[in-house]
Amino acid sequence: MVSLKKRFIYREDGSVDIESWLNKIKSSSHLNSVELITKTCQLAETTSKGLTTFYGQPCIEQGLEIAEIMLDLQMDQQAISAAIMISSIHHTALPLEKITEQLGNDVTKLIRGVQQMEAMQGLQKSKDKAQEPIQIDRLRKLFLALAADIRVVLIKLAERTCILRGIKNINEIERKRIAQETLDIYAPLANRLGIGQLKWELEDIAFRYTDPETYKKISNFLAERRADREERITTIIHELKEQFHSRNIPADISGRAKHIYSIYSKMQRKNVDYKNIYDASAVRILVPSVENCYEALSIVHSLWEHVPEEFDDYIATPKANGYRSIHTAVIGPDGKNLEIQIRTTAMHEEAERGVAAHWVYKESAAPEDYKNKISFLRQLIDWHKEVANDADMTDRSYDQILSDRVYVFTPTGEILDLEYGATPLDCAYQIHSEVGNHCRGAKINGHIVPLTYPLKTGDQIEILINPNGTPSRDWLKVESGYLTSARARAKVAHWFRQQDQSQHIENGRRILEREFPRNKINIQKLMTQFNYKTDNTFLAAIGHGHVRVTQIAHALDKEHVSVKAAPSIQLNKKININKTGTTVAGMDSLLTRIAKCCKPIPGDLIVGFITQGRGVSIHKAKCSNIIATQDSNRLIDVHWDDQHTGYYYVDIIIRAHNRETLLKEITTLLANSKIILTNFNSNTSRSNVLTITLTIQLSATTELSKLLKELQHLNGILSVQRASESGKI
Repeated sequence: MVSLKKRFIYREDGSVDIESWLNKIKSSSHLNSVELITKTCQLAETTSKGLTTFYGQPCIEQGLEIAEIMLDLQMDQQAISAAIMISSIHHTALPLEKITEQLGNDVTKLIRGVQQMEAMQGLQKSKDKAQEPIQIDRLRKLFLALAADIRVVLIKLAERTCILRGIKNINEIERKRIAQETLDIYAPLANRLGIGQLKWELEDIAFRYTDPETYKKISNFLAERRADREERITTIIHELKEQFHSRNIPADISGRAKHIYSIYSKMQRKNVDYKNIYDASAVRILVPSVENCYEALSIVHSLWEHVPEEFDDYIATPKANGYRSIHTAVIGPDGKNLEIQIRTTAMHEEAERGVAAHWVYKESAAPEDYKNKISFLRQLIDWHKEVANDADMTDRSYDQILSDRVYVFTPTGEILDLEYGATPLDCAYQIHSEVGNHCRGAKINGHIVPLTYPLKTGDQIEILINPNGTPSRDWLKVESGYLTSARARAKVAHWFRQQDQSQHIENGRRILEREFPRNKINIQKLMTQFNYKTDNTFLAAIGHGHVRVTQIAHALDKEHVSVKAAPSIQLNKKININKTGTTVAGMDSLLTRIAKCCKPIPGDLIVGFITQGRGVSIHKAKCSNIIATQDSNRLIDVHWDDQHTGYYYVDIIIRAHNRETLLKEITTLLANSKIILTNFNSNTSRSNVLTITLTIQLSATTELSKLLKELQHLNGILSVQRASESGKI
């Protein structure tokens, strides 16, 4: 085992003294109770006994070390408990169900979020193009895990800090990889969230491992000048305190050496050697109010000449992560540059703990309102952009990575994951069908917008409803732009089907009267035979086509009831066929419909079949049902109308080698082509060949050939073709 710095009190057997640690945090932490933490320590110690991390630290010690960082950030008991357990979870097969049973669901959710953040290790650009969809999916899961709860992020950052502290003696190549990953991902995240105390430590330790030679040079340079620097800082602090005391301004004044990585970054930015960095030290002035900050600035500039190009007022214009402070540089009493930072005590707290300062979870209290979440989410978006740029993603921009999803907030702070281009109406139907049905408007960030407004990541949305409102048929029109989600469109269509029930009942009654005028039909008896509970549901089934006239005739034949024979019709005249089911040319009494068995589309050779009570059914000429028909008198010549309009339904069969992301790639291709998927089935053979059957809706036949070619080009596809003609009339 690697020898590590002793951070805890130990028992005689060498194990960490949990009781002593608990007593320490009871007296030093902000928590009112540590009951949950005590139970967690007992569980972690039991489950991880004898187990160590990859760098040799006992799991229980790593858990307690992570917890101490979380305590410094003033997190609640649930966050501390999750921090303690995370190392044990990584190194044992302890099921999350047991965590829930003993520590509660809140702790389990945090642990699950940290596990999702393991996707961070795949954020850097993959050389394997086949892995890109997997990386993007991981990024999306990570994005949601981060946005859902700030405590998840803090646990992961604290864990990474502990790992960096302990990997001094591991393999150099692995140590450098972990350090570089920290500089690329974790330190920028801590910086974006304004968590200074973690950012600086992550950067300095990681820099020591990635560029040890430069780190040592800067460190030695600072050490050599420490005595001079401390003497100079002491003189400056003394003079400042006298000035503040004479003006009755309370102030806490301290000096510090700048962080080594901060000095290195300035060297790179200004293209100078470390020996030419004169502001390696800084003085910090903490005062009670913003007014005092500007008074302090006036005092500093009255004492020493300031350097104009080094002045930044982050109080008037805060940084993107919320950081506020005044930075100025002056030429000190010895002629050397000195950086001075001026801020309030509250600003300093925010600078050290960043967004965590706004997300302190009080006992039995909910987090801050959705405004903090929106701010947090936008900072994460900026961080993702930094990661994308740092990874040199020349052929996949950040916008491409998350272009198919948007993330919005409800007024209660809940995050909704929607398709790119989703509208407020899509969002309403995702919340609940009834919310969508009664939706009459929406507010985005407090302003009323049209229902066709394309939502953007970070939007705060409020759905406006009218209890008496109902869906509009315009919502179903693709060109109207109300809905982009097939699921939402299906919910609207379902609502109209329910509303059409009365019309179906009337249609069913008319069909019975037309087809069986001379028979006294016992509806109650027929209803029982077809397993319907009421006559209205039975009539609606007839009107909708679920129960066909031929089925009723067959049922009556069994009871020796005389049924009106089908009319003997012979028509040789060609008639025009359109898709909408309107009356065909030359035969006003007949309606047309596309047969579901073979689903012909314009361009296919077709033939008409005269049905009983449902007009002319249009089939492919080679449809197996037409070839097998015994009644040629019911066939009629038809052809496509040159002006045909509407939608066509096509069945496609795909055979491919089964792989993890294939189904996602197919549905993404359909979505990008704006082709609606109405049915989907799949099964896998013993040889791992996946057979997928799709039913799609097309508005133009040219779309079909293009789609078949694009599907054929997907990785692992064996064959793509329209389904063969089969089925029943």
